[in-house]
Amino acid sequence: MGSRQIRVGQLIAPFGPGSIYTDRSGVPHVVAGLDHWFMRWDHAVGKMLPSPDRAEFERFEPRLSELLRVNRFCTPPDFRFSAAGEPPPNAGLYIPALRFPRWYRHTRTGELRRFNLASARIERPSGGGRWQPVRFISVCAAGHLCEFPWKEWIGCQCAGDGNLSLTDRGGSELTSIRVECRACPVGSSGRGGRNLANTTVKPDVLEGERSAFQSAGITCPGERPWLGEGAVEAGCTQPLVGALINQTNIYFPRTISAITLPDLQIADDSVAALRVAIEQEPACIGIAKTLWRMGSTLGAIDLIKGDLERRGIVCDSDQLRAALASLFAASQAAMASGVATPGSPEGALLQFRRMEFNILRNEIDDSDHVADLRVVATSVPWDLSRWIGRVTLVERLREVRAFYGFDRLEQAGAPLASMPDSGMQQLFRTPPTQVEDYWLPAVEVFGEGIYVELREEEIQRWFVEHWEWLVNRIDANFLARMSGEYLILPPLAPADLAWASRYLLVHSFAHILINQLVYECGYSTASLRERLYVSADVDAPMAGLLIYTAAGDSEGTLGGLVQLGRPERLGAVVHRALSRASWCSADPVCSEHLGGRGARMVNLAACHACILLPETSCETVNSGLDRAVVVGTPDAREHGFMAALLEGAFALG
Repeated sequence: MGSRQIRVGQLIAPFGPGSIYTDRSGVPHVVAGLDHWFMRWDHAVGKMLPSPDRAEFERFEPRLSELLRVNRFCTPPDFRFSAAGEPPPNAGLYIPALRFPRWYRHTRTGELRRFNLASARIERPSGGGRWQPVRFISVCAAGHLCEFPWKEWIGCQCAGDGNLSLTDRGGSELTSIRVECRACPVGSSGRGGRNLANTTVKPDVLEGERSAFQSAGITCPGERPWLGEGAVEAGCTQPLVGALINQTNIYFPRTISAITLPDLQIADDSVAALRVAIEQEPACIGIAKTLWRMGSTLGAIDLIKGDLERRGIVCDSDQLRAALASLFAASQAAMASGVATPGSPEGALLQFRRMEFNILRNEIDDSDHVADLRVVATSVPWDLSRWIGRVTLVERLREVRAFYGFDRLEQAGAPLASMPDSGMQQLFRTPPTQVEDYWLPAVEVFGEGIYVELREEEIQRWFVEHWEWLVNRIDANFLARMSGEYLILPPLAPADLAWASRYLLVHSFAHILINQLVYECGYSTASLRERLYVSADVDAPMAGLLIYTAAGDSEGTLGGLVQLGRPERLGAVVHRALSRASWCSADPVCSEHLGGRGARMVNLAACHACILLPETSCETVNSGLDRAVVVGTPDAREHGFMAALLEGAFALG
């Protein structure tokens, strides 16, 4: 896809395998599955061949590897032109895309014609007009992507696909679009045709509703065009639903990211440096990890030792054993000494975040073996010390963002539960048979950030003093919807008011701060991201947030965000942020308690005029927000967690 101008990062989201990408000429394509990646065109044999060496694209992130149960990741290849002379390494690698939908309509006659996925070029018709891709496809909640069932919808029994005609009168209703077969007998349903009314209505399965296709006896054929012709999963029982090719709910990428953490338990600097050296060349790590897990420790050591020696790195076997033990036990390695242990069980994703929480709140010195993470402790501005308990400056971080599948129509509630099998089956036509060959796409980015932690004692005091107001604002239905959103990382135990109010507080404050930082640091809103660390566990509570930016360049970013975290600047930034958030152009409606807002009905006082962010910036896609818990409402400011700061904010604003 070098000629289609898709950036490498976009192949993780929003244009990962199975997505529809429309190029600059208006032609839609489906991005091919992982079987087709790292291919190049060989002129000698006249077909695509796999790259002989893709080691330069391999990456390893131990915590992500453990969470997703795959041994390695590969970055999408950047397209390199092969000019005159010696070509660069891995020149001409493509991420192929296939023509989808296959159906095209003649702009002059309305005739429908079906082409192939691999059709590289469609010639202009000789009688004038041109072939234009149809706007309609069909999908199901099982992830299948199918052609619109034109013939089945009108009951056409004719052989072949050459007699269909589509009339589009350009109205706002689907009743203005009609398909018919000109070869069917006069008086038949196919000859009479049928409009597309109700075909795009998604049925409520829980209520026993049926889709228009189900009522017509049309089932999902299980097509997976991103894996090539004939890649069909038979026996799909999910209802088929019509959709537009640019409809937003036909593709929800499943992505997850991790910040690279050091092993703070390594006392020997040489072992730590050895671990970094191993991670820099991850080609053998997947096989070594499999050997290690199977009990063949010596086999893993010999394999990595041979790889290091080929690179001119001589090491002791005992040191190598310690480095591999640290690398393959990421959950134990990324632990700071003396951290609190939660008293209640936590989900895998919340445990994943707790590892970062335990590291980011402490200073990480600038040594060679922790070069991917530099954290500098700083003081909290005196006027914020009542509400903010800790601030650290993350001068450098490495983030690995991985893609492990996708959903259609609705996002899955627990997408990690079936990994790695679900990812392998969905993204590969022929899934790898050996565990060490499992891989997923990922991108590696570097950046900077500010970590802020709210003071626990003040959160507890605020919750007790304003409990009655919180009970009236966060009712049982809203709490149930919040706890049902897996992106919010709810606790395994039944969610309660203490957790919900804490989450709304931390998340809303993160959005309020980001909206102000974009005016101060020089980055756009879409360039900043958030990571939330929230838990109401009695023994080990969390109320932290990381606002960071990351770029694909290996040198990271320029430090403009970190500078704003220093005490002489952070205080004024927070005051101005609270002042802006205290009023919304949609007030008093925005601040009213209406039971829930947003696409998932899990927001309260939050709208696009105040604290909503671009979806790339918010880890929950703008869910779980209420600025009133931070700054109160126009008629009751005293209930806000930081309401006492508003007077000072107005003075500074």
